[in-house]
Amino acid sequence: MARVLLSVLILDALLCCSQAVRDNKGTEFILTFPENFQRDRNEPKLFIACPHPTGAEVTITLPYRNGHTERVRVNYGRVEEVELNRVAVELRGSEKSDRGGRAVHITSDVEIVVYGVFAELKSSDAFLALPTDVLGTEYYAACSSIARNRNQEGFRDMPSQFGVVGVHDGTTVTIIPSQDVEFDGRDYRAGRSFTVGLDRFETLQVQATEDLTGSKITSDQPVAVLSGNVFAYCKPMDEHQSGTGDHLVQMIPPVDTWGKEFVTVPLTKHRRGDLFRVVAARDNTQVDVTNENTMTLNAGEFWEIDVPSDEYRHVTSSEPVLLVQYSKTGAVDGTATDPFMMIIPSVAQFEAEYAFSTVDLLYDPSRTTHHINLVTRSADKAGLRLDGQQLPSDTDWHDVPGTRYAAAQLTIDRGTHTVRHMSPIVTIGLLSYGYTNLESYGYPGGLRLARIAASCSTTTPVPADRVDNDCDGRVDEELLNGIDDDGDGLIDEDLAIGNCADHRGHYETCLLERCRNLVP
Repeated sequence: MARVLLSVLILDALLCCSQAVRDNKGTEFILTFPENFQRDRNEPKLFIACPHPTGAEVTITLPYRNGHTERVRVNYGRVEEVELNRVAVELRGSEKSDRGGRAVHITSDVEIVVYGVFAELKSSDAFLALPTDVLGTEYYAACSSIARNRNQEGFRDMPSQFGVVGVHDGTTVTIIPSQDVEFDGRDYRAGRSFTVGLDRFETLQVQATEDLTGSKITSDQPVAVLSGNVFAYCKPMDEHQSGTGDHLVQMIPPVDTWGKEFVTVPLTKHRRGDLFRVVAARDNTQVDVTNENTMTLNAGEFWEIDVPSDEYRHVTSSEPVLLVQYSKTGAVDGTATDPFMMIIPSVAQFEAEYAFSTVDLLYDPSRTTHHINLVTRSADKAGLRLDGQQLPSDTDWHDVPGTRYAAAQLTIDRGTHTVRHMSPIVTIGLLSYGYTNLESYGYPGGLRLARIAASCSTTTPVPADRVDNDCDGRVDEELLNGIDDDGDGLIDEDLAIGNCADHRGHYETCLLERCRNLVP
């Protein structure tokens, strides 16, 4: 009992030390579910995890159903699944939604982690939800090549799409589609803007039978944006799109959180490579990728790269970009896999610890496998902990050429997991994904959402504030110890939680003492 109480006190102290941090954990979420072509009447779900040991009291409201509300208790170390009414939360067509929109509103008394899961038979994907306090006013959509001639469920060519959700009343959304679109019965040419008004919880969806990647969405108040495809095969865009397909969706981070450095890691099981897309937000963006020629992109342009399954690559850019990874159709290599898309966090947005969950798939549950890809500095591998334990002794690490990073693939059990490092200033990239025959899912296990791509002014460091205090494109990279931990010539200029990394023998006491000194 004493140990449990001490753990609670430590976490409370950490919360005191890190108010209003910018990451994927939050106390309010507003989201929606872009259209899935399957109509087997499987309902979308929320998966909710609570990293706080006291658990969370969570309220889910569906404004479409006249404020239908459900309250759930989410216990620490477990995932609560909440089934949603599909009619109330799924976007349909290329239009502004009727009856006040198709939003889902989630609130909690403590910070939680939320996933949107749309597991339809043979057409599944999931996304990591972003809380309202990190949403922005500038986005670019990421989609995929079009699946043509399906002739199912009223579709012939399966659209690419993006959805927008209002967070505040009286919001004006401006859309510049990368392809010709029809929206609310009117035609709009590629590259020509149109505006839509959204109140809080109102939603819209834009669809096209061409690839909408690079479409720009801006607003005069923060909104939520999700993009993907109704159904896609995720083969290279210069190849005929065929094979087994899947629904694609991710919640897109705002441009001011994009980064300039990334590491790519192959997906396990696949033998014929993975697709990556680099999307630019600014003109004259120079992009360098290991084993590729430099590419110059203008705002809204993207570069699709087919990376072999045995290569780990380094991606850098002169301006912030969005990097997305796509799992190809299992037909390309005869594997029991399927397409999905997932956002790849930049190195600057890696987290120090994660709480995440796997997703149950429907078509062949007995063959479902769950996996994570990990990235960290080569020198820091030994300090990683999965569910509180050292990584398996047979973990196969691969050095990323031209960098100080290493990456590994792990197969994990179904359920809720944690990953962290023993040092508070060591950050980790984590991607969570899973497969069964004809279905799959993938999303980042979490990420920081510091505004590293916004204009920056130096600020007074507050431990673990997720703010780039020294304007170097990184956050929380120093310990308060009088030492230049990150080697940039500055000391204690952008702080993690404290100076306890060198006191492993009494780490808990050290954290408590550090927080007592910081909080008035």
